[in-house]
Amino acid sequence: MTLAITTACTVATVYGVHYQQMFEKETMRLGVVKDEERMAAKKRQDENVLELAVQRELQKKMLEEQTVRTNDSDTNS
Repeated sequence: MTLAITTACTVATVYGVHYQQMFEKETMRLGVVKDEERMAAKKRQDENVLELAVQRELQKKMLEEQTVRTNDSDTNS
């Protein structure tokens, strides 16, 4: 009887530890995936900020090079 109880407890402990290790391994893998996604999003955001700065600089240069005319038809009427 004692042998059966200790064997059952040992088997339950081994399976419990195995399940816990699998769960922790999956949790760590998901953490790595989430971290990679967060880093990719941050990289995209940084690229967008850089692109916005380039576009603003280009707009500034274009406005300096071009003359903007107002509608003179209101003053001629």
